[in-house]
Amino acid sequence: MAHAISSNRRSSFDSLAGSPITSPTSPVSPYSPIDSISVLDSSSALVLLPSQDDEDSFEFSSDEEHDEHDPQLEIAKLAIPPLPATSVFLYLLAPYLRLGAILVPNGIISLKFGLVNLFVAAALSVFSRNLWFLLARYLRKSTAEDIFFEVIAKGISRAKRRRRERIRRLLFCVTGSLRILMTSMYLRAFVDSVYPLLLEVLPVQTRLIATLALGLLISVVSFPKSLAAKQVICTTWLSIILYTAWLAATLYNHMTGTAMSSPMLVQHGVLWNGTTSIAFAFATSLTVPLSASLAGRPSTLSNKTGRGTYFQTLSILSTIIATLLILPSILTASSPSVPGALSDTRNIILHVLGSSPLLLSIPTVLVSTPPLPVPLAVRRVCKLDLGKTALILVVVLLSLAPPSMATSLNDLTLLLALCGTYFLPAWAHITIHYFRRPISIVIPHSVPNTPQTMHSPSPPHSPDALLQRKERLLQRRRLGRRVLWDVGVWLLLLPISVFGMVWAGGRLVGKW
Repeated sequence: MAHAISSNRRSSFDSLAGSPITSPTSPVSPYSPIDSISVLDSSSALVLLPSQDDEDSFEFSSDEEHDEHDPQLEIAKLAIPPLPATSVFLYLLAPYLRLGAILVPNGIISLKFGLVNLFVAAALSVFSRNLWFLLARYLRKSTAEDIFFEVIAKGISRAKRRRRERIRRLLFCVTGSLRILMTSMYLRAFVDSVYPLLLEVLPVQTRLIATLALGLLISVVSFPKSLAAKQVICTTWLSIILYTAWLAATLYNHMTGTAMSSPMLVQHGVLWNGTTSIAFAFATSLTVPLSASLAGRPSTLSNKTGRGTYFQTLSILSTIIATLLILPSILTASSPSVPGALSDTRNIILHVLGSSPLLLSIPTVLVSTPPLPVPLAVRRVCKLDLGKTALILVVVLLSLAPPSMATSLNDLTLLLALCGTYFLPAWAHITIHYFRRPISIVIPHSVPNTPQTMHSPSPPHSPDALLQRKERLLQRRRLGRRVLWDVGVWLLLLPISVFGMVWAGGRLVGKW
């Protein structure tokens, strides 16, 4: 009869790594000349159980399993190449200062309600990002799609490779579709905000010409292969600078008593209001590949725990800065005011500053989106990146959708973004840690005596007894933290996510 102390990989391996058994100079080491305890001895009180799901992986040969631990191959498999900490912080902060943050002043009814929504959404965003990070580190995955695949297709046997491959492709299609819908919504919102101003200064009489011109403009900086490209980094920094300038201009107009209307989403749909705009502002993206990118970069930090703490610090810092940059919009929107005329020069500048971050954020999303598949024969003939060109063309076409279709696309984008931020990480955490067997250290109540090895029971101060005490103490220290995380996950899954989906379903069918 044995009982298991369940732990994550880090706690179990850290306990083993810090014990005398792993020291090559220890008298109980298998490398020691004194033969006291053998690693293969079945009477050892601690037994590390391998994962039963190893046979379900895609690695069919031992060579592939050996290559999986090669650092160079691990870096090559990253969705985002190794980035410095400043670039990781940039891509953690930039998604917060886009459409949701710009739409906040248009949906705030009361100051107290807006502040509560802001701080709750910020806290849930940090919590969800940390969930993604912990899941990625526990499962050793570098993309959110791989985590979903681990949750969904783990029970499918290796013999059914076609079904597993279909699930993998479906996951990539869903995440890719969300990014395409988001970029088309950004482009549509920018055109809706700037097009009336273009009619006053340029001979542009149709939205088609304006949209095609803007699509051609963003395609210039959307062709790089990764987020490490300088033009993508500069464009993202510029979007944050322009958002800050728009916020400063808004505060100045509010202090001088010259109120100006902010850019707004014309085809907003039935799901968009003050609460959902704030929740969408704190929707997360690229958390898993960014954490893998920071961990894959050569660093002076001595262990993975230090790199993980560094990423969590960057995540919390980016959320705090974003909250401080969105807070003035809520404070100014709570006081009633009459907007100025559209022909006013100040209002024109305010609209341009407020909508420019939307256009400049499109290249970041497009670069992180896998290009559409193109036949190999066509790619050999044409040197142009046809996959990325087709992707940009799809974004432009979706941004030209008629108003009735645009409202549905905006609602779908909002629903997918919120589910991917708040519901899916909680669901994945519960599935992995409640319905999947973790790596465990088994401590038998009694040590069996086998015919091959006959040992007397371990004395109270034997290495096995000390290792058991160390593991129990480690688990006891982490018990409170695990209970808090489980409570937070269940609260995020049931009251918040389920209530939000029920409310969204009722709004879509017209019940309320």
